[in-house]
Amino acid sequence: MRRLVKWRMISTLLDIDIAWGGYYASIPEDSGEISMFRLLDFNRDAYHAALFTDKFSTIPTLSELVELSPFIGHAPVDARALVSNDDLRLIGGKPLTHDDLEGYMYYLNEYGLSKEETDELVEQIISFSHEPPLSIRLEIVGEELIISERE
Repeated sequence: MRRLVKWRMISTLLDIDIAWGGYYASIPEDSGEISMFRLLDFNRDAYHAALFTDKFSTIPTLSELVELSPFIGHAPVDARALVSNDDLRLIGGKPLTHDDLEGYMYYLNEYGLSKEETDELVEQIISFSHEPPLSIRLEIVGEELIISERE
């Protein structure tokens, strides 16, 4: 008996708008359930997100999303994982507050940052969340994530 196997090319390139405080829809190719996360911070090694358990059948509006409470207030995720998302869309953003970043602050303290370093980073992140999104391209070359600005 002969079996047919469906192969799917895994993308190694993603054009994305990075918005600190942005709400993102992750739309899997094989499921109708759209999941959401809120970007708290982004760097070469990881993105830090608040995760929601709510699932949607259509892309929600920003006003719907800002009413949600995250299930997990902070989760660090390998930044390369963004490239493997089937379809990732920025819905919109809302400036971050200290309360939004509380879980991240605990993480930073456990990671070894001093209170002064944590406070400085949090103020930078809050400031970034008031700026327009950055248009970037993420590309995985070998095991390395290459980040470049798009025009």
